[in-house]
Amino acid sequence: MEKLVKAVLVSKSPVYIAEIRNNSADVVLHLGGHLPMDEEKVRTVGAMEAIKRLRKIGVLQPDSQLDLLIEMRNGAAHTSPDSTLAKAMISPLARTVETLLDDLGKPLDTFWERWTEAVKAAANEQEDQVFRDVQLRITQARHAFEDRFVGLPAEVKEGALKAPQPRREEWFARPMEIKKDGMVVLKTSGGDCPACGGQGLLTFEPVNRTATETTFTANGFGCYLCNFEVNGPDEMAALRKANTPGMVTTMAVSHGPTLAPEGIKMGETKAG
Repeated sequence: MEKLVKAVLVSKSPVYIAEIRNNSADVVLHLGGHLPMDEEKVRTVGAMEAIKRLRKIGVLQPDSQLDLLIEMRNGAAHTSPDSTLAKAMISPLARTVETLLDDLGKPLDTFWERWTEAVKAAANEQEDQVFRDVQLRITQARHAFEDRFVGLPAEVKEGALKAPQPRREEWFARPMEIKKDGMVVLKTSGGDCPACGGQGLLTFEPVNRTATETTFTANGFGCYLCNFEVNGPDEMAALRKANTPGMVTTMAVSHGPTLAPEGIKMGETKAG
């Protein structure tokens, strides 16, 4: 973003990116086009100072979150990459980039390129954080998958998508483990992965049990091809909301009161 900030300053006047130092007068004259200088002696402002100058001339407005982001970038403030604070920085970054590009008369995709739609979704403050996070992870997994096949013939990627996946024999629901209370947890083929289009795997947990039937609900999805995954009811709800292919969401398994878990039979499934 620092280069974008400086580009906006230069669009106003090249001298606006000069750093105030002992040779600042020479730098100003050089940037104004009237004094040749060795490029190694030319010093320009950093990101924070550039932002301050854009605020002074009305291009940007004060934004404490953006200031924190710059401090994090400069090492003055610290946070782990996967922390809630770090994720919250996506919105101020996206807002600022959009404002700067608007000032330059440039579309968003000149900066974000293939990440444009993902950034729009991640910065949509009308949506909850879980939904934004799931959408961003879908895009990350999709790009990581596509990058594996850069420079290779198209049929290599197509072959990977068509090849039998690990545990492909588990096309139908089967027992995965027994919970402490004796309830069966299932896994089953879950349809197309929203990131790469490969065949994913759904996991289910029991939500209701009678003497002859157990009802399960999907509580996780994973793809072996691109490593995209979600876990828990909130992320599963966000996945279904993100305009992804339909997936089985509930499952009813018929059984006898004393039937061993490995003997259960597939019952009704419902797509949601």
